[in-house]
Amino acid sequence: MTPALRILGFAAALSAPSAVLAQEPPPLSPAQVREDAQLVIDAVEAGLPNIYWRQSPAEWAQAKREAFARLESVDDPMALYGVLMPLLGHIGEGHLSLKPSVEAIKRQRETAAALPLDLHWSTDGVFVVAGYGEAADIPTGARLLSIDGEDDDALLAELVSMVPHDGDIVTGPMRVEIGDRYAVLRLRRRGEERDFRLRYQAGDGAIIERTVAAFPLAGRPPKTADEPPGVATLEWLAPGIAYLDVPTFSNDPYDADHVPFREAMRRLFEELKRGRANRLILDLRQNGGGNEPNESILFSFLVAETQHKYAAVEARGQELSVVSQSGQAFSRTVFDEDDLAFQRPLADGRLTRLDVAPEGLRSHWEPSAPVYRGRLVVLAGGYTFSGGAELASMLRHARRGVFVGEEVGGADDGNTSGYTWRITLPNSGLRLGVPLLQFRMNWPGTPGGRGVMPDCSIPPEVGELGVQRDRAWRVARAVVQQDWASPDRASCPT
Repeated sequence: MTPALRILGFAAALSAPSAVLAQEPPPLSPAQVREDAQLVIDAVEAGLPNIYWRQSPAEWAQAKREAFARLESVDDPMALYGVLMPLLGHIGEGHLSLKPSVEAIKRQRETAAALPLDLHWSTDGVFVVAGYGEAADIPTGARLLSIDGEDDDALLAELVSMVPHDGDIVTGPMRVEIGDRYAVLRLRRRGEERDFRLRYQAGDGAIIERTVAAFPLAGRPPKTADEPPGVATLEWLAPGIAYLDVPTFSNDPYDADHVPFREAMRRLFEELKRGRANRLILDLRQNGGGNEPNESILFSFLVAETQHKYAAVEARGQELSVVSQSGQAFSRTVFDEDDLAFQRPLADGRLTRLDVAPEGLRSHWEPSAPVYRGRLVVLAGGYTFSGGAELASMLRHARRGVFVGEEVGGADDGNTSGYTWRITLPNSGLRLGVPLLQFRMNWPGTPGGRGVMPDCSIPPEVGELGVQRDRAWRVARAVVQQDWASPDRASCPT
């Protein structure tokens, strides 16, 4: 598998409940718990090209000490997950993943009770989407102020600690972990709780305090599988004004249409040219990434000049290996023979990508046509991740476009993604995924470890969840209709 085949994104799914209860496994011994925990640490330290990109050695050492102290009370896979996931979250790599086994997820869904609320997270606060059991009468849109005396900032910090995320970005976890996910993650971190003391603000402004019982996860409405993202679509909003929605950089929907991504983009931009578009809204809000180099292909139809995109693309080495405390070996060869020819060894054993076609370190080697040169407004947010975040960074640093929405979910200075080393932990069945290529952008993050910030901050509202033409979309349309010569001259409607 080549870097051109890297599929990036946040996608994760929980198994549906079954009529047959999953069997409870025997408790993990202290030795098994320690073995799996140490294997996770050894694998990320061996596989990540730079584990100290977003943290210091002292911070990592302290995080490991705190995690091992918590292991003393752990004897089941979910409790181990509740300890190890915050440890990995501390590293600040959004493509670094840890998931319970399919069987453990199924068993939890069938047997456990949790916080009886589905929540929407925003920089404006935490809002109720739905309530269950004793909380069923809490209205949609009520603002949750605290649970058991912990305020919304503390709840958000807990959510972020349990979710892979780039740097210090919180909008990524906000967008990915919607609905009942906080309830599930809280359960995995804290164990089962019988009841919850809620404090929330109703629509009329009244502050209400009450205690509600936990509600079975199995009693919630069954989850429906998300539709996979489709191909990019173009819509004319008015003469000369167009809306281009690019929900993914994955090649899958384009392969299904038998039209390569580059050809699909060329057709769309030819349509823009025929329609004499001079104002364009580009929607990246659902774009969680995809295949390299599709983000660069789209960039080449928006910016004619080649951009020095990456400062470096590096791997820890060609052969990676770790051995568990019981002697089980795990290994990974990073590059196949063809891709290895495009790597140069460094003095410390790492491999770095050569700056040669077809990928190298540049946005594009050949010009694309036609290039759209009119006004551009970019819709982006927490789910704009990986390749989607890379495009947002490229456009921002080319001073191309006004950004509307919220902070981009992927870090402005790059990410660690590409190939993945997958390890199933031998005792707990937890599934670890270690990204193996560091894509370091050729500019410092602003600030480091944060995503591209919006020019017009319009976080999604609970009343418009799932609505494409929401408030951010309406603001983007108003901004693109303004007469500004450069993005910094645009104004945000009040």
